[in-house]
Amino acid sequence: MNNKDNEKTKGMSLISLAIVGKKNEPLFMKEYRDESTNAACIPEAELFGLKVLTGNTDGFSKRAKECSLRQQFILHSALDRFDELAGPPPGFGWREKGSTGTDAMWVGLLCPVEEMRVYGYMSTTKMKFLAVVEDSIFMQQQEANTTIQQQQRNVDGEIKQLMTWIHQLYVEYTLNPFTTLGDAKISSHRFEKSILDCVNKFNRST
Repeated sequence: MNNKDNEKTKGMSLISLAIVGKKNEPLFMKEYRDESTNAACIPEAELFGLKVLTGNTDGFSKRAKECSLRQQFILHSALDRFDELAGPPPGFGWREKGSTGTDAMWVGLLCPVEEMRVYGYMSTTKMKFLAVVEDSIFMQQQEANTTIQQQQRNVDGEIKQLMTWIHQLYVEYTLNPFTTLGDAKISSHRFEKSILDCVNKFNRST
């Protein structure tokens, strides 16, 4: 990516992330903000049955919090749009003819919510990955009537790469012989730390 493209995507950061199963059951849902900006958070277990991790001493959880009520509803609302794009069975309605690999799994922009934008990615096994991204620079350029299509292509490329990394981490997690598959919630410190490292890398580079 050249310097011009870096300028266009600078200021973008991932706010929250969800991994959702085939039946729209939430398997993983986290918010990534500084403690000072992560107010009004409630335990996910109270609404969606996700396990609340406690007693962490390795420090990695300082930037991975239970989703605030607002982020939870944004993510769950985006699932409706996900289903609209998927269409009837086999449920890959967004795919362009002949697309393969990550291009076939990349859904793209699901919906904008104020200064945030929700993106989607679905694996061939119909696992859904949703990311809420704050992109204030894009919003400023929209107001300034700059080249929106080029900006969207730049953003799509970076979010697609992020989703690919997260998908790979999830595949590695499922290949662990001690992992319980199905609709079990993801409860792994190693997985959470790997996701956090990936998120931090993305947020630092954009």
